[in-house]
Amino acid sequence: MARFRPYFADSGAVSIASSSATPALYVASAAGADLDILEVRASVSGSGGTVPSNTSILVQYSIVTGTVGGGAAVTPRPVGQGSTAAQSTWKSGSTALTGLTQGNVLWSCDIPYAAGSFLLEPFQDGFERNVPAGTLGAFYFTAGSAGSGYSVAFRVDFTE
Repeated sequence: MARFRPYFADSGAVSIASSSATPALYVASAAGADLDILEVRASVSGSGGTVPSNTSILVQYSIVTGTVGGGAAVTPRPVGQGSTAAQSTWKSGSTALTGLTQGNVLWSCDIPYAAGSFLLEPFQDGFERNVPAGTLGAFYFTAGSAGSGYSVAFRVDFTE
């Protein structure tokens, strides 16, 4: 029997509509089970819009409070041969996530505000980001300034 079950959740493209902190991927760990974030990927894509020059996008994972509204359902996919459904709940900001207040930031990084920018952040063994049982969190992005025609996507690999 495996010691943990690996999955990944993907936000899909979330439009950069402002320079405010925007939740792109929401997670609620199950009441009786924590999860560990093993790896975070963030990417920027564009479709011929305008991008501000000399700016970046701050990506963060934060604990959140409030009651989530909106969002598109995300079904985490098992990695490998597992077929057990994840116990956690995930939502994408591809449909606006509302009702959340960003709290304690547990991880952050900057990526260039340019089409094709990509971040891969694997956490070393023992330094995974833990989401305790019954905790709410979200992956946010904050653009240095507003542009148009660009989006950010997150992929999060995790275990339960």
